[in-house]
Amino acid sequence: MAVITHLNADDIAQTLSEYPVGTLDGFKEASEGIENTNYFVRTSHEDGRTAEYVLTLIEEANGSESNLDTVVKILDTCVAAGLPVPHVIRTINGASEARLFDKPALLCSKLDGMHVVNPVRSQCAAIGRFLARFHAATAPLENEVGSYVRDSDWLASKTGTVRFDISLADRADLEATLQTVIDLLARTDVATLPQSVIHADLFLDNALFNTYGLSGILDFHQAGRGYCVYDLAVAINDWCRNGDSIDRERAIELLRGYSSIRDITQAELWFLPTFLLYGALTFWLSRLLTHVRTDLPAHYPMRDPNELKDLAKRHTRSPFSVVRESLL
Repeated sequence: MAVITHLNADDIAQTLSEYPVGTLDGFKEASEGIENTNYFVRTSHEDGRTAEYVLTLIEEANGSESNLDTVVKILDTCVAAGLPVPHVIRTINGASEARLFDKPALLCSKLDGMHVVNPVRSQCAAIGRFLARFHAATAPLENEVGSYVRDSDWLASKTGTVRFDISLADRADLEATLQTVIDLLARTDVATLPQSVIHADLFLDNALFNTYGLSGILDFHQAGRGYCVYDLAVAINDWCRNGDSIDRERAIELLRGYSSIRDITQAELWFLPTFLLYGALTFWLSRLLTHVRTDLPAHYPMRDPNELKDLAKRHTRSPFSVVRESLL
């Protein structure tokens, strides 16, 4: 979570007035993430009760607004299934969103816990179990949720956008990686791999842990219908990464956690190395896209694209593979 649009007390109080949550008692900026503006807010009631929420202002520069109805639907479904995700608070009029600066705003329950910086194997296993539960819980929504937008067309288009703003060596690596992923997604046997509603962005800063374990999963604004193994690959690329390589023990624990709930097919394991490359390419491109833009405010949060570039090069040079027996 992050802050892109700076809000003051009057801005936040005005928005909270649309909800049955009491009055503003305090607030602070969220400091992590890059997608939307987030503030932690505390409210109080006349009887002395207090509560904490997260106010999210959807930033149109990220293209998240068009996906907002889907996000709310997914969160509602996950809450009903008992998954640790934010509960979307409805306004006094029953709407799922408010408006601030002509942008949509969501008010959600604040989840307990902290972000992990150096995950251990048990935490990776918990992420795997969550993804399996999430894929199962959202199965009824598959026909109501659009396809994951970062497909072959998106990858090719965004490569065209950034190709002249990077070095010749990086351009060659980027275009070679793009072709490998396009070839993957064009295969008829890949098209038969299991699909579901996927989170598609389960990085370290989108999960919370407390004393008891996994306590929250955040930021469903990239969610769409896609390959289950891609969701696993995106998570492995962040939760199990050491520099430009994947820690095998942590990756196997994440996959074991997932397979303890939903069996991973042999075909998914065969294609996992190239889906790891696909995941690295996707976020390499998304980070490059913000670095080449000139219309963003000076304080807009940036992530280093070289981290994912180096990871993509490692996946190309030394693919990470797993055999089924290691998950037993």
